[in-house]
Amino acid sequence: MTVLWCSISAHGFGHAAQLMPTLNELGEAVDDLHVILRTQVPADFFQRHLQVSWELQDVQQDVGCVQQGPLDIDVAETWEAYSKFHTHWESRVEEEAQAIRLAKASLVISNISPLAIAGAAQAKCPVVGVASLSWDRVLEPFVQADVPSHHAILETIRKSYALADSLIRLHPGIEMPAFRSMVDVGPSAPLRKPKGYDLRKSLEVGEHELIVLIAFGGVPLKRLPLEQMAAMAGFHFLVSELPSSVSYARVHRVEDLVMPFGEISHQSDIIMTKPGYGTVIAAVHDETALVYVRRRNFIDEQSLVDYTHRYGRGMELSRDDFESGNWEATLRAVLTIAVPSEVRPSPGTGDVVRQLKTYLAC
Repeated sequence: MTVLWCSISAHGFGHAAQLMPTLNELGEAVDDLHVILRTQVPADFFQRHLQVSWELQDVQQDVGCVQQGPLDIDVAETWEAYSKFHTHWESRVEEEAQAIRLAKASLVISNISPLAIAGAAQAKCPVVGVASLSWDRVLEPFVQADVPSHHAILETIRKSYALADSLIRLHPGIEMPAFRSMVDVGPSAPLRKPKGYDLRKSLEVGEHELIVLIAFGGVPLKRLPLEQMAAMAGFHFLVSELPSSVSYARVHRVEDLVMPFGEISHQSDIIMTKPGYGTVIAAVHDETALVYVRRRNFIDEQSLVDYTHRYGRGMELSRDDFESGNWEATLRAVLTIAVPSEVRPSPGTGDVVRQLKTYLAC
């Protein structure tokens, strides 16, 4: 048995989504592959998407960011969480290393936990980062010059990243100089399981009505301008984690649809979102119109906005207009944008698999 130790950030579902196509393809290329998922991403996510032998170990791998809804980072709470997580750091690393040894892992993949990389290095197991961003770069804008603990935490993360054998950077990835070696590949492939689903039929929506998927990632929206959405003639809105008590003819719960989220995304006319990796890559791949609300302080946002406009159809909605429900003009305008003529990059899944196989062959 070839044991792959896969450490995945639970900051939303995007980090797990980046890895699922690679793990599935790797399972076809490597006989008797068994994946240990070291993460707090819920098991049902992997049950829907992962097609190899796997087990879940519910262990925190990193902090990511503490958020107040999908658009706002709680900076003070984020630093408090990092301070707590990095207390007794050496003991955490030793525990991780011991677990890797006991599992007899052939390779550790991290997206993008510094703990997993430090643990693998201590266990003398090959370790590779596979990601489009790193947590040191996310934290950089929030470091206060007069707070020594901020600098110490950042330095610990960077030193851990430097222990990786390599970083496989998914396009469009940010600069991550903490890693000593890096290989660039194409974007992650969208998660998709087409099985003849028909979104319009499920919603009983006419051909001339527009379906808008509200998809802000794994952190739920605390409030939406539901009255304004319900009054928008010609549109139907799909929302995750909407209370069952909410009842509007034009607003639908994603959870009530018996179809995979990837197919819902694929068949929607417009996706409204923050610029998040998985949503942007899927929308561009499907040539789906994208209306985005910026966060303004997340490190990979600009690269994803640039990717959207270079290869896809996108338009910004201001935070004020989003919160007030002033959506219709932007929703209609984004549909008038033509798909750019420049060919989008091909998914990098095959290249990631080839890179990983070189470590598994050692």
